[in-house]
Amino acid sequence: MSVGDYSAARNAPAGPAAKLERRDSRRFHTVLRVARVRREHDIGLWRVRNISDQGAMLATAIQVVPGERLTLGLSDNVALDARAVWWDGARCGVAFDQPVDCAALLGSLVAEQKRPDYRPPRLDVATRAIAYCDKGLHSVRVYNLSQHGAAFSHDGCFRTGMAAKLHFETGDEYRGVVRWAEEGRAGLFLTDPIPCARLESASRL
Repeated sequence: MSVGDYSAARNAPAGPAAKLERRDSRRFHTVLRVARVRREHDIGLWRVRNISDQGAMLATAIQVVPGERLTLGLSDNVALDARAVWWDGARCGVAFDQPVDCAALLGSLVAEQKRPDYRPPRLDVATRAIAYCDKGLHSVRVYNLSQHGAAFSHDGCFRTGMAAKLHFETGDEYRGVVRWAEEGRAGLFLTDPIPCARLESASRL
């Protein structure tokens, strides 16, 4: 089976990850795969480092407690319940509640990405930003974010095709082009993608 975003893993990681690596099923490295990870009091976008039938390794600097319940949203249609097994300050190992057919799952996710209506994992947020465009400065409320997009409510001045820049209260700035605009809302395609590490916790935005 040929899938563009993964290859068979060859080397087991050292440290606490090694315990989870001792498994009977194959583990696949993933490239540019992001999961929307829901926790009891937070949600974030975490990069998926590798995945197997029984579990996955995710990159996150957000503290995770072994035994903690997590739900991994790999797309709008795929969500996997899991529990945290370990966290080393930069990576987290999780075990799925129910085994999956990893190869088939990755194949279906790649096929889903090719659909014209595909949307990458995104965060529902409620944060303020200043939007710069050729009509001046505007205070907007951002209500969802992904690495490559932001949706926000505005005063009606934004139009499809406009160049814009969002300045967040954290000091971060991202440029983009308005992809759609309707009824006081707009979606910005970000030409400066947001680093995944910035989106690991919605509560910190």
